[in-house]
Amino acid sequence: MVKHTKLMFIVLIVGVIFVAGCGTKSDPKLDALANCLADKSVKEYGAFWCPNCAKQEKMFGSAYSIIKDREVYIECDPRCDVPQDKLPIACRGMLGQTKLCLDKNVNKYPDWEFADGSRLVGVQDLAVLAEKAGCTFQ
Repeated sequence: MVKHTKLMFIVLIVGVIFVAGCGTKSDPKLDALANCLADKSVKEYGAFWCPNCAKQEKMFGSAYSIIKDREVYIECDPRCDVPQDKLPIACRGMLGQTKLCLDKNVNKYPDWEFADGSRLVGVQDLAVLAEKAGCTFQ
């Protein structure tokens, strides 16, 4: 019985180490790009249900949390334009800014807006976003 308990304990420890090692690792290059886009006042207008927005998010990997936290991403779906305590789970914690999206004439997602007022619509290569914003990305 003691051997069985020790074996189970070892298996548990190895499993915990394995799972911890499988976490999403930060990519400094992507983190730097996300921070630069925020520093350059770039905005990405999108919607939680948009498949192209999901593709764009996946390209940033874990750095997309910077895009959200630094308010580069703007949620346009009106279902997310509610008080925080009534925010649907689908909105993933992002409050909607429907009026801003309408004022900016956002019709397709993602819609990237740059400090000079120019825009790119659709999924963009990260190097294109970097160049357009004046960020370094290698």
